[in-house]
Amino acid sequence: MKKALLLAICLLLVLVLGGCSKKVSVSVSQQNVLVYANPIADNMLTGFNEKNYSKFSRDFSEQMKNGLSKPVFNQTRQQIVSKLGLYKTRTVSKIYKQGPSTIVIYNAEFEKEKGVEVKVVFQKYEEKNLVSGLWFNSPKLRK
Repeated sequence: MKKALLLAICLLLVLVLGGCSKKVSVSVSQQNVLVYANPIADNMLTGFNEKNYSKFSRDFSEQMKNGLSKPVFNQTRQQIVSKLGLYKTRTVSKIYKQGPSTIVIYNAEFEKEKGVEVKVVFQKYEEKNLVSGLWFNSPKLRK
């Protein structure tokens, strides 16, 4: 009974925190991923819009922070915003495991383009799931 209640609460959190308008079929283990992945993605993308590196990188691994420092963030953000505009919304497209990493692919909408793929790679460091990779992919970014 407790297990069923916990699963129901997790599912509710996924739906509330996910902000998804498009339904994607996910397994229980994928729902568990979204419980931590969606709030991290929301915070990261809000920080992106606000040009707030501290918020954007709050859940980054140390290697990710070293690779995507504040100056690199500012330059990369400017390139993305100039082509796509600001981030608006996202839905979960795919979740999968690859070695020690869990990858969540979001289908995001920006002001100037829909269907932008936002790929977030998570790895567990001690007891925390942290971002160890992040990619934005769209036709406008490849021009």
